[in-house]
Amino acid sequence: MRVLITGGAGFLGSHLLAALAASGHQPISLDVAHPDAQAAAIIATAHKARHHIGQITDQARIFDICRAERIEAIVHAAGLVGLARSLEQPAATYQTNLMGMVNVCEAARQLGIARLIVMSSNAAYHGNEGGDLVETDPVFSVRDGNPAGHYGTSKMAAEAIGLAYARFHALDVLCLRITAIYGFGMREAMYIKPMVEDAVRGRPTRFATGGPMKRDYTHVSDCIDAILRALSRDTTPPDQRVLNIAAGQARTAAEVARSVRAILPGADIEIGEGLTALEAGNLRMRASLDIAAARRILGWSPRLTLDAGIREYAARYKAFLDHQNQEPA
Repeated sequence: MRVLITGGAGFLGSHLLAALAASGHQPISLDVAHPDAQAAAIIATAHKARHHIGQITDQARIFDICRAERIEAIVHAAGLVGLARSLEQPAATYQTNLMGMVNVCEAARQLGIARLIVMSSNAAYHGNEGGDLVETDPVFSVRDGNPAGHYGTSKMAAEAIGLAYARFHALDVLCLRITAIYGFGMREAMYIKPMVEDAVRGRPTRFATGGPMKRDYTHVSDCIDAILRALSRDTTPPDQRVLNIAAGQARTAAEVARSVRAILPGADIEIGEGLTALEAGNLRMRASLDIAAARRILGWSPRLTLDAGIREYAARYKAFLDHQNQEPA
């Protein structure tokens, strides 16, 4: 299958490029930049992959690539990420995340690309009342909106756009609500990145706040497995088009620190027990995600525990540093 990955030079996109190439597919990447050093190391074995530079907001560019590459499916992973960034750049967040979604849907509709897999986020959720987050939970409050600011709002709106194209234009759309993806090549800190990478480098890690902040940390390989299953499933319309993809167990940053210390002896990590105002507000949507629907529709379950994922991350990061140190100056 010839698959276009928007955001293909990013963390998730680079892992997906490598996995698709290894599975015998032809991956094609669209991104605003070339892969950085870690992403390039991830996709080094994907010799069949091709990269195109362009903006997800450039509809003509997307159409040209889809025609020239004879694209059969799209995995839409491009976008501006994060609550804080969205508050600093509201217009750019909506322009990129919403019009980018419209553009890939239009390419699929007009060019007959039936299958579209959309990377959504747990940020779409409004919050929870103490239980696991389920896909049918509210995505916003009629008084307070979405607690993840413009980022969460853009994600819930992008899902609605995809579902409208599925209903009225017969596109096979699946929106995967992924959460706290971690592993080698990750760019967002989410506490776990500096903990692991500093420990491998023998450096201390200090956080003034954040100990109670919860995330359903999900290893990138498990997310890739879910995407591959979504691409290869049969054409029977599913009974729902929004699926949680997560480990199914939220952990606090303090718990992650304890795991890193146990797995990487000598890890020097200190994390405060308070929360900033932004963290405290964001905590509302931080809970375990119910993954029963993904099991039922995709036959998918996460395979790596947090400890196993941290070991894999640390090993790949160390190998990357060793390789860099061996290269001639």
